[in-house]
Amino acid sequence: MGRFAGERGKPGAREAGSLLSIQVLRAIAALVVILPHINREFEVKFALPDALPLEAFKVGNIGVDLFFVISGFIMVYVSEGWFGREGAPANFLARRFARIVPLYWASSALLLAFVLVTYRNLGAANMSVGSVIASFAFFPHARPDGGVLPINAIGWTLNYEMFFYAVFSVALLASRRTAVIAITLLFAALAALGRALTELPDALRFWTDPIILEFVLGMWIAIAFRRGWRLPRWATWVLLAAALAMIAAGLVVGLDRMPRVIERGVPAALMVAALALASAPPSGALAWRGLGFLGDASYALYLTHPVSLTLPRRLFPGFIDPAASPWLYAMMLIAIAVAVAIAVHLLYEKPATRWLQARIAGMPRLSRPRLPADGLQPS
Repeated sequence: MGRFAGERGKPGAREAGSLLSIQVLRAIAALVVILPHINREFEVKFALPDALPLEAFKVGNIGVDLFFVISGFIMVYVSEGWFGREGAPANFLARRFARIVPLYWASSALLLAFVLVTYRNLGAANMSVGSVIASFAFFPHARPDGGVLPINAIGWTLNYEMFFYAVFSVALLASRRTAVIAITLLFAALAALGRALTELPDALRFWTDPIILEFVLGMWIAIAFRRGWRLPRWATWVLLAAALAMIAAGLVVGLDRMPRVIERGVPAALMVAALALASAPPSGALAWRGLGFLGDASYALYLTHPVSLTLPRRLFPGFIDPAASPWLYAMMLIAIAVAVAIAVHLLYEKPATRWLQARIAGMPRLSRPRLPADGLQPS
């Protein structure tokens, strides 16, 4: 969620357009993730289950799947110059730390303070010392009620992201093709293990969910991108139409009837492939560039929106009546979430990341590649 940065030259115009499209997808992913939480505000907090088509809002969960596919794509893309280099794992993890940790730890610390002030003890808030420590360590750990959620509950996805980063960092010691194939085989084996065995520790059961295969889908799209594969305009529209058709079919037959990696991961991958591999990606439209900027702030939007959506109810409950004007209230919630996210991105996330990246810049330089080219390097 942030601009692409890697050890490579400035992208050409067509490539830059493709990368802007990925930024736009990040913005869309963060925006649609908001929908199920708007659902919760109306259904649980206001007891208005029929005010909006809330069942359809649940499709917003596909935003998480988009993020995972995009993450797989980006990690391969930005690591172009690191494959097969000694020291790459440490450099990669340090940069991921700088990008992910500051905002996540800050949001978790603020929520923990709120919990302690409100409930006086962790048990009353369905937390434990172990779950708190695990939250900051990105480790899946069950709460007292059995739910495997961190302090900032939306951060459950980051436990998958950090697991993927850890595996990817080790794979960087190999060539690009070997690394992607190895991660593909490992994640396929883990997913098969999770399906075959029901009695697993919490962390292993979490990390063997087939949802990890969505990172693999993104990595292979990046391989195609690096090899120069591009789609004609008609193929781009076909992939987008197929993705939307799969999403619509899920709503018609009922969500969660199929494994998530198929029901939501495949359409997410189709969307990423359609825009990343488009032969003429859109890049000039002001609205497109505006969404690209929101893509920069998508991580802040993702982490802060569960709290932002509660602000109207807590701070100015009479401003708009959700029962009388449900659509207007929903649009207000989205606007507030976006405004808060942009402010957090500009005032905290961006400066904190830059400060850490400046510290990381002093790390030892990567050694020369010690492995032969894998045949997939662009000419």
